[in-house]
Amino acid sequence: MLSAALLFLAVCAPFSGCKAVRVAVPEPDIRRANAAAQEGDIAFVRKDFYTALIKYLESVRFNPSSENFYNKLGIAYSQLTYLQQAAESFEHSIQLNPKYPFSYNNLGSVYFAQKNLKKAERCFKKAINLKDDEASFYMNLGSLYLEKKKRSKAMAEWRKGLAIDPNVLSKNNSVSLLGGASPTKERHYFIARLLAAEGKTEPAIENLKLAISEGFTDIESVRKEHDFDPIRKDERFIDFMEQADLLIRLKAKVGLPGN
Repeated sequence: MLSAALLFLAVCAPFSGCKAVRVAVPEPDIRRANAAAQEGDIAFVRKDFYTALIKYLESVRFNPSSENFYNKLGIAYSQLTYLQQAAESFEHSIQLNPKYPFSYNNLGSVYFAQKNLKKAERCFKKAINLKDDEASFYMNLGSLYLEKKKRSKAMAEWRKGLAIDPNVLSKNNSVSLLGGASPTKERHYFIARLLAAEGKTEPAIENLKLAISEGFTDIESVRKEHDFDPIRKDERFIDFMEQADLLIRLKAKVGLPGN
């Protein structure tokens, strides 16, 4: 099996100061590339990201003109936290097709992980401009705004995403937003607000519990926040609120992580 260093060399060569150029690909090579990509997809679903990477490298070798395969390759690199190689793959995909929105979104996620929020924001907005009906793009932009402490803008983008796909919060993005500095408790609290506003009691409560486990203590804000009004009379939420103060006191008393 090729070493990781050789893998990087194989994929980085096309990015050495040159632009991607579409070339004619023979039909047999297209079939080989498709088969390799399908095997990569199967490995990816199993979370065998290294095998997926090998197969996506094979797919772009057979078909170097596919922006989709380079996007998949970038996602595999991202899952293995090889962020530079991921960025190069997404950039190559964009060079092949400047109107392919998913590679902009995924490149934005890599920039987010690298703390380059300015470039990340530009990529997320470009993805939305190209495809304004993809919920995950708005969720990523919202997460970026939360990272920048622009909480109202974060909620506004997340609401747009939920309006497009009410189940988007239960789905995994192509590339997760690694490396964020915003406290997990804050993220869970704002997600709980979004879910409560949609009338989704159980997942809202679950996110509040997760927020508490990470150190959230401002239960008074839950009592006052109007986003929780749609579930406020739900017996499950009433029971949770009655126990919330006790949970927080217990956590503080035993010194659980997250304080």
